[in-house]
Amino acid sequence: MIKNWEKFQKKRTIAEPDKIISCYAAFNHFRMNRDGEMSPCCFSDVRQKWSKSVSLKEYWFGGLNAEYQDSFLSQGLHSGCGTCKNRIESDITPPILDYDKNFTDDRLEHALSENYPKIFEFEISNLCNLACEMCHVGLSSKLFERDKHLIEKFPFVYGKKNIFDDDESMDLMIEQFKEFIPHLEEIRFVGGEPFVHKGMFKIAKVIADINPDCSLQICTNGTVFNKKVEEICRNNNLRITISVDSVIEEEYKQIRLGAKYKTTYDNVQKFKEMLGSDKITVNATFMSINAKNIDKLFSYAVENDFGTFINFYMREWREHTKDWSISTMTIDDRKTSVDRLTALLGDEDYKRHYAEIQKVIDLL
Repeated sequence: MIKNWEKFQKKRTIAEPDKIISCYAAFNHFRMNRDGEMSPCCFSDVRQKWSKSVSLKEYWFGGLNAEYQDSFLSQGLHSGCGTCKNRIESDITPPILDYDKNFTDDRLEHALSENYPKIFEFEISNLCNLACEMCHVGLSSKLFERDKHLIEKFPFVYGKKNIFDDDESMDLMIEQFKEFIPHLEEIRFVGGEPFVHKGMFKIAKVIADINPDCSLQICTNGTVFNKKVEEICRNNNLRITISVDSVIEEEYKQIRLGAKYKTTYDNVQKFKEMLGSDKITVNATFMSINAKNIDKLFSYAVENDFGTFINFYMREWREHTKDWSISTMTIDDRKTSVDRLTALLGDEDYKRHYAEIQKVIDLL
């Protein structure tokens, strides 16, 4: 038995009978990264490589995913679940809870039947048009020169190939993917900048043809808005998360290297006009550079009726870049941030953002 397992189980907010399965990721979630590695989630460190001989279907129904499912059905964790195991043993909330929420109340029934996933996540490429200071080469091709030493030291993490930059590989994968599309409720694109990758547009068109009601979720930096993007806005059930990090122009310029503040925020309004506010979330990585004014991001979201999501900055692998850890802030600046955010918690207009605001306060 994993240390603190029972304590962790009490933190799960799903129905008690549903807790018989230790994690729902392998039953409802399929993730594929840019070199074709397939896994239940981004935290899994045991993965199976997609190839001409190992199809999407073979992985899901009879390959590595079936092994993960067997472990979770036995109320254990797979050997590839080191991140969650370590967090549970350290009494830190693991990502398992996110995958509990990823599905509806019939999650147990779905898991106990041989079924397709409901959510598919593509980390399609690290191709990106920005070189954000806090990012790394695994997520942005623009950082190749700066992060060369990471590629050399950790090639299995940062030296991955973008196999779907190749048309033949992309077309083969799409043919296999077509079988999954009718069963999917949500398809996500992350990693790099999806709107600069031609393969993403190919996949989006196939989704629109086969299952136009399927939610297409794209995490973008907001710098690209062209005719192809407009077509996806019209033809797909698109929801977007826009990583802006700050609504303060000077902060934005220091963080989002290669982007133009006005262009990005003009594009946000274009997305709003085409999609509606309810399909837009603004995202920030919470760091010392934007911490003092993070309350203004929430105000911007309230003014536009957008959702919000906050990531947190990790210093690991970024020791060669500017240190924007929250620990580098002065006590006075941290107090200023907390006071501003605490004031928002008592405002009815910010009720929708309560959890994200509280998350930031806790990080301070």
